[in-house]
Amino acid sequence: MDDRIFQAPSPFARPKERDRIGVWGFGNVSRDVVLTLVDEGLGKEIVFYGRPKENFPNRADAWVADLEANTVRRPRIKGTNKIEDMAGLDVIFIGAGVPRKPGQSRSDLLEINTKVIAQLSLAIKDLYRGCAVENLPILVFMGNPITTMTWVGYKTSGFPQQNIMGQAGNLDAARICQAVSRELNLSGNDMRGIVFGEHGDSMVASPRYFSVGGIPLDAFMQSEGIDVQKITAVIEDAKKGGTHFVNETGQSASAGPARAACKMLRCIVTGEPEVQPVVAVIKNEYDLLHSKDGIDSMSFGVPAKIGSGGVEKIYELDTADIKENLQHSAGIIKQDITAATQILKDTYNIT
Repeated sequence: MDDRIFQAPSPFARPKERDRIGVWGFGNVSRDVVLTLVDEGLGKEIVFYGRPKENFPNRADAWVADLEANTVRRPRIKGTNKIEDMAGLDVIFIGAGVPRKPGQSRSDLLEINTKVIAQLSLAIKDLYRGCAVENLPILVFMGNPITTMTWVGYKTSGFPQQNIMGQAGNLDAARICQAVSRELNLSGNDMRGIVFGEHGDSMVASPRYFSVGGIPLDAFMQSEGIDVQKITAVIEDAKKGGTHFVNETGQSASAGPARAACKMLRCIVTGEPEVQPVVAVIKNEYDLLHSKDGIDSMSFGVPAKIGSGGVEKIYELDTADIKENLQHSAGIIKQDITAATQILKDTYNIT
């Protein structure tokens, strides 16, 4: 008789549950994020924070009460004007930041939003001071210029690199897919793509990193006899989707950005990782940082595996054909980060 003790197999390894979601900021995008989370049934609890405003001390609570009265199936939702209610969360979407106004320069916006993001990131740092690393929330930023603001959040919060990401790539890639699909007379439902670098004019988007029904876009165009230059022009125009929206409506987009952000949040909350284009903090990846830059990290749009661990992996693709474009985009971002570094030093003594 075998008298060895029976050993039960180890339990199935499960990803960390991140079902307590925070939404920080009372802007249109943040409200649309809450609505999308509710519609998609993501998370068990949503805490929606809106900064107190004169004559409107608790806007988020009033907004949530109205939503609850008209939504039958939903997670627990709390609207609050107290920062301390944002403690103990698993992931926080940060939609704070001011939009660019007419006559306002890029540097003006950079200075204003650097201070906005720094202040709230320092508040988050205080909320989670002493928290074990594995219990820190994932922070998803969306204030513009988003590439630099993601880095500001990283620098001021002190959170690990993998806990920080910014939303831009999903939104930009989706806009490009829609524009190209229209040109190809397709629905676009089976089109995917990756963009690199800055969320702005220097964004790098190449047909080589897009596909139609699983077929690389450049191969698809060749099989259809489609002029590459024509599609390239469509892509370049689609890169300015945000500007087109502002010019047509007089305000920044909210529904599209919110849904793009929720594509990221879904992976984090459900623990089902996907490869998505995100703004991530990089150091040695893609050989874009050098000692002469005077900074040891930067943020950059890259393809990454995102899940309950945050940015779980950054994929370094063969980008020899767009290397010059990547370096140009990185140069603009590094200039912004250098300016933000000085603001953080002068205002908060952060180096």
